[in-house]
Amino acid sequence: LILLDSLLQERKMNAGRLVYRTLTTSARRCINEHEVAIKPAFADLKKKQKAWAIDNGLRVHERGGAMDKVLLHTTSLLLVVGGVLWAQNLYTMAFPPKN
Repeated sequence: LILLDSLLQERKMNAGRLVYRTLTTSARRCINEHEVAIKPAFADLKKKQKAWAIDNGLRVHERGGAMDKVLLHTTSLLLVVGGVLWAQNLYTMAFPPKN
């Protein structure tokens, strides 16, 4: 009786898995069988992603060209200026001027 019960439960689980797989993979099968029109903007995005995925030895912030270099150096400059201003402010608060 216990063996029969476990076999029935196993079949129920297998049937559930079969239904789950059928429902989750049917859309994929349908898309593969039919030609789907891809929007041009999406195709351009995919081309850019493929170009960025190539291992050419450059780091991510070096791949964008001149504009990325400008942004990198501007950010670095702003960080240095902010650090200097922070240190100046800290010094002024630690040693206030005597009046």
